[in-house]
Amino acid sequence: MNYDEAVRRGFDQCRSRGYQCELQEAHLTGNNVWKVKLRAFAPGAKGHLHLDYDAYSRNLLKVNEKVKGKGGGRDDWDDDDRGHGNGHGHGKKKGHARRDD
Repeated sequence: MNYDEAVRRGFDQCRSRGYQCELQEAHLTGNNVWKVKLRAFAPGAKGHLHLDYDAYSRNLLKVNEKVKGKGGGRDDWDDDDRGHGNGHGHGKKKGHARRDD
């Protein structure tokens, strides 16, 4: 598999998941694995899709899909981000501010 085929397969995989896609990068590793990284967009959602392809067999080896806001998971992503950010952020700031006063 060459660069053009790896990128084409990446775009095909991204579009099959219902996203608009933009290439971030694609490169061949020393282990003969094509790593294709794409930005992925859908109405109300954005994120990335990272795909690993075997350069010889052309098999899809690994998928890392992180797109926030798509489908039913939208509320879960928002709740997790909000809860984690508030708990850690305010705790550190309050503790640090008290020591400075």
